[in-house]
Amino acid sequence: MNRELRVLTQRYTLALRDYLAGRGEAALQEAYDLGRQALAQGLGVHDLAAIQHRVLVKSLMKRTWNREEASRTLRAVGRFVVESLLPFEMSHRRSQEVNAALRESEERYRSVVDTARDIIFTLSPDARIRSVNPVFETVTGWSRTEWIGRDFLLLVQPDDRPRAAELHRSALEGKMPPVFELGIGAKSGVTIPGEFVATALVQDARIVGVLCVARDITDRKRAEEALRHLNEALEEEVKRIAHALHDEAGQLLASVHIGLAEIARDLPAHGAQRLDNVRALLVKIEEQLRHLSHELRPTILDDLGLLPALEFLADGVSRRTGLQIVIDGSPGRRLSAPTETALYRIVQEALTNVTKHAQATRVTITFMRRGLALICAVRDDGVGFDMPAELARRGRGLGLTGIQERLYAVSGTLDIVATSRGGTQLIITVPVEADSAESDSPRG
Repeated sequence: MNRELRVLTQRYTLALRDYLAGRGEAALQEAYDLGRQALAQGLGVHDLAAIQHRVLVKSLMKRTWNREEASRTLRAVGRFVVESLLPFEMSHRRSQEVNAALRESEERYRSVVDTARDIIFTLSPDARIRSVNPVFETVTGWSRTEWIGRDFLLLVQPDDRPRAAELHRSALEGKMPPVFELGIGAKSGVTIPGEFVATALVQDARIVGVLCVARDITDRKRAEEALRHLNEALEEEVKRIAHALHDEAGQLLASVHIGLAEIARDLPAHGAQRLDNVRALLVKIEEQLRHLSHELRPTILDDLGLLPALEFLADGVSRRTGLQIVIDGSPGRRLSAPTETALYRIVQEALTNVTKHAQATRVTITFMRRGLALICAVRDDGVGFDMPAELARRGRGLGLTGIQERLYAVSGTLDIVATSRGGTQLIITVPVEADSAESDSPRG
């Protein structure tokens, strides 16, 4: 018998002796405390029963009892034993309650997982599928039993597998990857675009796998494609109107100037002076039309690219408003027409917001390449704003809806850094395929 058991046995012997000697509640409290101590030491009911048996044999067999004394003593011993076992009873009840609550929680979790509209699945450290909810079958056409235990990467489209493997490793290292997209192969052979969120599964302070939630974003991708086509159609229409203003209206005004010159030759000096005033008005109209044409669709964007077009835009805004605009860096080689148009329109909208709301004196437009992404940041030194409060007050104001729609069409993202202490920065990120970048030459 180890030392702890010996001490517990000695205390039990003394407490039982005191109770039988008439100490009453104090001895019963000692019995209860002994039960708690035994429980704390990791002893079970069997261990305590063995101690009780040893103590009873040792205590009760030392003398001869008559029937009445024996009956009274056994009843007293029974109360003492029950009191010492109460901590075990209470612990057992708590365990039952905890287990019942755990089962109920597991049932609720299982109900949520099984009825979720998103695919919820878990991966082992070697990226094998451990579990997956029923919606997996609805979305992909695969049976769950076909994929339980198999490598998840085999379900991912080949081009996305290296990235999927890297994201899985990051989750296992406790790094929470942001929302990411992967193509998933359906049983029919179709690729399903999926949006994923992954987090580490932790058990006993150890990462034992990865929990993932995936959403089928096929409808979103179709909407983005439709929006892209719509924006392209609108840009083509704007281009047509801009050219009509620049070319056709310009030709008509030139004809008017020629006609006025012929009329002026037949007028006296006083009439010719008044005609010159009309000519001055026509010149202003011509300038306004040219300005409107460039605002609608600068031909320089099609002919020379994004950077010259933005330099032209910045110069015009600076002349009209006095705002200092600096362009730092370059987008590099020519981008696709939709991407160049989207970035031009977004910067144009940002400058409009600055001139209307920011009370700024300086704007910096910065370009930077990061891998297969182009980052365009537009930063002002204005008054800034409380973004959550402003969005709540004005909804999707500040032209953000149009900016987001243009970015969706080219798979771009927008981040806004703004505080009420001053200054606002729009960070626009668009994908750029390095191997498919267009040349610097004008587009036909």
